[in-house]
Amino acid sequence: MNKKILVIDDEESVIWVVRKALEPIGYEVEARKNIRSGIKALDGFRLILLDLILPDGNGIDALKEIRVFNPDALVIIVTAHGKMESVIDAMKEGAYDYLEKPFDIEELKIVVEKAFKDLSIRDELLTLRQTKEESKTSQIIGKSHGMLKIFKEIGRVAPKDVTVLISGGSGTGKELVAKAIHNNSRRKFGPFIAINAASIPKELLEAELFGWEKGAFTGAHEKKEGKIQAASSGTLFLDEISELDINMQAKLLRFLQEQEYSPLGSNKIIKADVRIIGATNTNLKECVKKGQFREDLYYRFNVIEIKLPLLKERKEDIIPLARHFLKVSVKVFELPPKDFSKDAEKALIEYDWPGNVRELENTIKRASIFSKGSLIERRDLFANDYNSCSIKEFLEDKLKGFLNEMKRLENSNLYKTVISEVEKAIFSIVLKETGGNQVKTAKILGINRNTLSKKIKEYKLI
Repeated sequence: MNKKILVIDDEESVIWVVRKALEPIGYEVEARKNIRSGIKALDGFRLILLDLILPDGNGIDALKEIRVFNPDALVIIVTAHGKMESVIDAMKEGAYDYLEKPFDIEELKIVVEKAFKDLSIRDELLTLRQTKEESKTSQIIGKSHGMLKIFKEIGRVAPKDVTVLISGGSGTGKELVAKAIHNNSRRKFGPFIAINAASIPKELLEAELFGWEKGAFTGAHEKKEGKIQAASSGTLFLDEISELDINMQAKLLRFLQEQEYSPLGSNKIIKADVRIIGATNTNLKECVKKGQFREDLYYRFNVIEIKLPLLKERKEDIIPLARHFLKVSVKVFELPPKDFSKDAEKALIEYDWPGNVRELENTIKRASIFSKGSLIERRDLFANDYNSCSIKEFLEDKLKGFLNEMKRLENSNLYKTVISEVEKAIFSIVLKETGGNQVKTAKILGINRNTLSKKIKEYKLI
């Protein structure tokens, strides 16, 4: 970790003391004398010493800007006597610590060393968390124009601590986008908590969100924190918000406006420190028109909207996604190395994927397990789709086990047995489809009606 420190202070004596105290023990100190030049110099600094009173503005306002442009940095406030009210405000805005002028050099060293130690621990935790996330296949993969646009939007919105709405069809990866926003925000060291409004009974959703006190309702034998409290200092992802009933919408709106709530069965008001990201696979504007979703709540959520494309609209991403899912499946299921045949790749691209990325992932998982050999074929991908393979491939697959058994028997008349069984099955199926109409059956089969009559008698089909 670099040990670069930025000092934003207009007093030469303060800058001189900081350099004299810290540079001999390995720290690199740079200084700026106003907010404007300090904000421009933020990149690369993990620790900032910020004066509260500067020639071009207030240190509190500067702190807010620093939290936006360099959310990973720690900020130590520098203050003169009589400014403790401002220090309290600064700590509320996320300052790491404060130092009083004139400095005690030993105190300065202790505070700075503690800050870098905390940064180091934070980096280690983040690395462990990212490694864990990668093992859960939570990567967003795509080089299409639509996905590059999404990546840019994530980059723009992540540092700004505002509510975000993610819209897109089922299986397009809305939760992955929400995680990417969280992991690139100043809240990335906090928890990411997801809750699906459609999967929880409406009467229980309020309790899940806000928590409850002991005895708040029948069965509430002990106090329990809600998802909002669990997500404190992090991000709460609310999936399928269109499924919220009107009463719950009103309570959620009040929470978004006030950033405070009360657990069920309690009069205690709790201030929340959480970022809300919502998601929907329906058109919320249409829900508003139909009276199914509150207009004021819609505008609360729709501060920034990220619209995810369907998988069929980003076909150039299908093969990279499929290869990623195959690599993961081979590792997770401990399978030998596998790849896709050219025909399988063509089938993947041609298919419309109504279930989007989730359907693709599940298809690849299934194919990786059930495919034989090192190549995944078209028929392995779409086992239940008879149009996905030729008649030859279909028959080979279905007859393989039967033929292996027959080969063990001497004088089994293998050829005659197989032909007669297949023929009998074809005639039986088509007759059933036509309701026993022999004229239609003969036409479908492409044979003479007299030939059909003979086969019916031979196989005793009627």
